[in-house]
Amino acid sequence: MTKKATIVETVLFKPTEGINRKEVENQMSELNEFISKQDGFISRKTAVSEDGQFLDLVFWSDLECATTASEKAMENPKTLKAFQVIDEKTMTFKHFSIFNEIQE
Repeated sequence: MTKKATIVETVLFKPTEGINRKEVENQMSELNEFISKQDGFISRKTAVSEDGQFLDLVFWSDLECATTASEKAMENPKTLKAFQVIDEKTMTFKHFSIFNEIQE
Protein backbone atom coordinates (compact mmCIF):
# COMPACT_ATOMS: atom_id res chain seq x y z
CA MET A 1 0.00 0.00 0.00
CA THR A 2 1.40 3.40 -0.97
CA LYS A 3 1.63 5.94 1.83
CA LYS A 4 -0.18 9.21 1.23
CA ALA A 5 1.38 12.53 2.20
CA THR A 6 -0.65 14.60 4.66
CA ILE A 7 2.15 16.99 5.70
CA VAL A 8 4.51 19.15 3.67
CA GLU A 9 7.58 20.49 5.42
CA THR A 10 9.06 23.67 3.98
CA VAL A 11 12.48 25.15 4.60
CA LEU A 12 13.11 28.46 2.85
CA PHE A 13 16.62 29.90 3.25
CA LYS A 14 19.62 31.71 1.86
CA PRO A 15 23.13 30.25 2.12
CA THR A 16 25.51 31.14 4.92
CA GLU A 17 27.78 34.00 3.84
CA GLY A 18 30.75 32.69 1.87
CA ILE A 19 29.01 29.45 0.85
CA ASN A 20 28.44 29.06 -2.89
CA ARG A 21 25.43 27.55 -4.62
CA LYS A 22 27.23 24.31 -5.55
CA GLU A 23 28.19 23.65 -1.92
CA VAL A 24 24.58 24.18 -0.81
CA GLU A 25 23.37 21.82 -3.52
CA ASN A 26 25.93 19.19 -2.45
CA GLN A 27 25.01 19.46 1.24
CA MET A 28 21.27 19.34 0.54
CA SER A 29 21.85 16.20 -1.54
CA GLU A 30 23.85 14.71 1.35
CA LEU A 31 20.68 14.92 3.48
CA ASN A 32 18.82 12.56 1.12
CA GLU A 33 20.22 9.40 2.71
CA PHE A 34 19.15 10.43 6.22
CA ILE A 35 15.75 11.84 5.27
CA SER A 36 14.76 8.96 3.00
CA LYS A 37 15.24 6.46 5.85
CA GLN A 38 12.92 8.23 8.29
CA ASP A 39 9.53 6.77 9.17
CA GLY A 40 6.73 8.47 7.27
CA PHE A 41 8.97 9.87 4.51
CA ILE A 42 7.16 10.18 1.16
CA SER A 43 9.31 12.41 -1.09
CA ARG A 44 11.60 15.43 -1.20
CA LYS A 45 12.26 18.21 -3.70
CA THR A 46 14.81 21.00 -3.37
CA ALA A 47 14.84 24.07 -5.60
CA VAL A 48 16.70 27.34 -5.97
CA SER A 49 15.45 30.71 -7.22
CA GLU A 50 17.26 33.07 -9.59
CA ASP A 51 18.28 35.25 -6.64
CA GLY A 52 19.90 32.31 -4.81
CA GLN A 53 17.19 31.52 -2.27
CA PHE A 54 16.61 27.80 -1.63
CA LEU A 55 13.37 25.93 -0.98
CA ASP A 56 13.34 22.43 0.48
CA LEU A 57 10.03 20.55 0.38
CA VAL A 58 9.64 17.25 2.21
CA PHE A 59 6.39 15.30 2.11
CA TRP A 60 5.47 13.18 5.15
CA SER A 61 2.72 10.72 5.98
CA ASP A 62 1.89 12.54 9.23
CA LEU A 63 3.04 15.34 11.53
CA GLU A 64 4.39 12.99 14.20
CA CYS A 65 6.82 11.38 11.73
CA ALA A 66 7.87 14.80 10.40
CA THR A 67 8.51 16.13 13.91
CA THR A 68 10.41 13.01 14.99
CA ALA A 69 12.61 13.19 11.89
CA SER A 70 13.40 16.85 12.61
CA GLU A 71 14.38 16.00 16.18
CA LYS A 72 16.62 13.14 15.01
CA ALA A 73 18.25 15.42 12.42
CA MET A 74 19.24 17.88 15.16
CA GLU A 75 21.12 15.06 16.94
CA ASN A 76 22.93 13.64 13.90
CA PRO A 77 26.48 14.93 13.20
CA LYS A 78 26.16 14.39 9.43
CA THR A 79 22.92 16.36 9.12
CA LEU A 80 24.22 19.10 11.41
CA LYS A 81 27.21 19.50 9.07
CA ALA A 82 24.84 19.91 6.11
CA PHE A 83 22.77 22.48 8.03
CA GLN A 84 25.86 24.71 8.34
CA VAL A 85 25.27 25.98 4.78
CA ILE A 86 21.92 27.47 5.91
CA ASP A 87 21.87 31.07 7.12
CA GLU A 88 19.56 30.64 10.13
CA LYS A 89 18.69 34.37 10.13
CA THR A 90 17.00 33.92 6.72
CA MET A 91 15.45 30.51 7.36
CA THR A 92 11.74 29.82 7.61
CA PHE A 93 10.83 26.26 8.69
CA LYS A 94 7.17 25.15 8.79
CA HIS A 95 4.91 22.14 8.57
CA PHE A 96 1.68 22.45 6.61
CA SER A 97 -1.33 20.11 6.48
CA ILE A 98 -2.20 19.23 2.89
CA PHE A 99 -5.84 19.93 2.08
CA ASN A 100 -5.78 20.02 -1.73
CA GLU A 101 -3.86 17.88 -4.19
CA ILE A 102 -3.77 17.21 -7.92
CA GLN A 103 -1.61 14.55 -9.53
CA GLU A 104 0.14 14.74 -12.88
